[in-house]
Amino acid sequence: MKEIRVNRLPLLTYRYLRTNDTTFAFEAPEDHSDIIFSDMTYVKEGCTWPADYNSMAPEVTEVSSKGKKYFIEIPEGVETSLIVSIVPHNDIGGFAGQFRFRINKKAKLHLVWRCELPNRDITVVMSTYYEVMEGASVSSSSMETGLGIASVYDERHVVVDTDGKADFSSAKLGGHRNVVHSYGKLAGDRATMREAAVYAAVGKQELDLFYHIEHYGKDTDAKIDVKGALLDESKKVCRATLNFIKGCSGSTGDEGDYAIQLDPKTKNISLPLLLCTEDNVQGNHASSAGQLDKNTVYFLMTRGFDLEEARRIVVESMICPLVDMMDESLREEIIAAVREKLSNR
Repeated sequence: MKEIRVNRLPLLTYRYLRTNDTTFAFEAPEDHSDIIFSDMTYVKEGCTWPADYNSMAPEVTEVSSKGKKYFIEIPEGVETSLIVSIVPHNDIGGFAGQFRFRINKKAKLHLVWRCELPNRDITVVMSTYYEVMEGASVSSSSMETGLGIASVYDERHVVVDTDGKADFSSAKLGGHRNVVHSYGKLAGDRATMREAAVYAAVGKQELDLFYHIEHYGKDTDAKIDVKGALLDESKKVCRATLNFIKGCSGSTGDEGDYAIQLDPKTKNISLPLLLCTEDNVQGNHASSAGQLDKNTVYFLMTRGFDLEEARRIVVESMICPLVDMMDESLREEIIAAVREKLSNR
């Protein structure tokens, strides 16, 4: 086991704030998991990896490169759906692997990721690379479940060409430590990318989230939206960056990070960052963290709800717009998991 630094900010702030990156004790997992694809039509074992891959840490990508590898290519003009399930074995578990996706011109991929975490000290390391070609689209919904002591390291690199669309939605509900690193490059004109994440952290769970989208093409659009609740002594760090590169005239971007802290010992760190070297662009960023509004809770309780129900209603009202954008097969399960975590505090 060794210490690694993950999710380093693209533009550093003062060192004494200790927010430029995060240090974790990291141990490479033993790969003992089943990978289940709902359809093998476009799936092949083995893939090459790009040299410019943007990782959360070199050590993480190196570990993933030693695991299972898959290449998924969707032919031009084809629309298809795929469910990928990562199921660690009950006795030993752990996973390391790489997935490379190529969605060819005017193709559409509806993707669902599922990871069922056992109540054991395992590590899951997953690296993904998406190439979204001209006029193509990918919509990805992911969910981790299980309240064990597992650690999840999830990194991805996305390149979107002209008129391409990339949409990523995730529910970060499982594991003791959940680390995300997402890099997006809007390479072509009118390319779009959206990152949305919901969470409910309890106990001493740790969430370390990193989203970085760069605008290169003209009239590109990016959105980053993170919402959830922290309970007990849980902690969340969110580093979100929109970078408008010279030449991306007419591009727009919005980023927001919103946290409800239901207990005084929770900790939330939000770092929304806007970088710009182009004049004709529009970028917005926002963050909010704090306890429930007392007036809102009082209003709900005067309508017959108890305190626990009032808290649940406020949290659900905040995250439901993001949950509704996810794949229909996950929505009820996500809401049920959030309710369970809020009621078992």
